[in-house]
Amino acid sequence: MDTKNFKASEFACRHCGENKIDDRVLVMAQTIRDALGVPVRVNSGYRCPTHNANVGGVKGSKHTLGKAADLSCSLGSAKMFETVKALKAEGKLPDLDYCIKYRTFIHIDCGGKRKSLWEVRG
Repeated sequence: MDTKNFKASEFACRHCGENKIDDRVLVMAQTIRDALGVPVRVNSGYRCPTHNANVGGVKGSKHTLGKAADLSCSLGSAKMFETVKALKAEGKLPDLDYCIKYRTFIHIDCGGKRKSLWEVRG
């Protein structure tokens, strides 16, 4: 499934080209992009187990299930993180189960509830 600003192929594994991305991830990425009003880059979407290991991803990563994406934009990760929090509070990201703010990007996923919805790692 493509959205207004994203092609599903942007979420394919950079190692093997396989794409098992969940449509909910694309919808979330588009919702975030619409709210920010600037282009959003897909740093990582679906990862095959080999690619996940090569990039130091955790075992059982939601990326390997196609339920996660790492996104960045020119406004920075702090702005993205605050926007995602606002969108979730407004009910516009009903499928968001987890969001991490890193120094240069955010991680979003619909891979199941965690102890906390929000995390900051840099």
